Amino acid sequence: MKNLLFSVLAVAMLAACDRGPTFHGLTEQDKEDYAQGIMGEYPGRYSIIYTDRQTKQTNREDIDDVTFSVSNLTAHTVIFNGFPLRLLARVVDDPELSQALSALPDMGLTGSYAFVKETEAGQVGWTLEMHPVALSLTYGGQQHNIVLHFGSLYTSITLAKGQIQGGTAFGQDRQLSLELTDIYEGDRLLQSFNDAWEERPVFLAVFRFGL
Repeated sequence: MKNLLFSVLAVAMLAACDRGPTFHGLTEQDKEDYAQGIMGEYPGRYSIIYTDRQTKQTNREDIDDVTFSVSNLTAHTVIFNGFPLRLLARVVDDPELSQALSALPDMGLTGSYAFVKETEAGQVGWTLEMHPVALSLTYGGQQHNIVLHFGSLYTSITLAKGQIQGGTAFGQDRQLSLELTDIYEGDRLLQSFNDAWEERPVFLAVFRFGL
């Protein structure tokens, strides 16, 4: 009976796959054209959700008048501009590191993007990967080389070709997210935030376009 059930499920899955979209590769000219279509600086707002390490309460802070930048295909870079790294002081365990982070100015967080595929339905796959953030901080009477790792909850998103070509790929209905995953000093892990099996502090930032 179990084997029969598995067979039925397998047939159903194959049938569903047959009805799914067909993906095609992109030429370098395609990628160049799409990159030209999305290149620019986009206004928006950060909504930052974090777990306060002292109160254990979840808080939200909105920051207006910030921008998200997209470069050409040669650099294939994105920048979350004016990012408030000082808010990380609310979630780290080490009080001295927390104090050092609280004094940081707003800065840009960079990442790389790539176009990966397109479908017959006129949509293009676009991936985003964040770069580690290296900081030289002085606290406890010493200099510390701190590295912050951020991930994107949506590493691959779909953009409509018509929107890309029309320069409206990142409209007001679009948002991108960043999540703090780990803090290192050199190769030594100081604090991790991405273990789903343990209750750990959260630091999640959502960039909302056009607000």
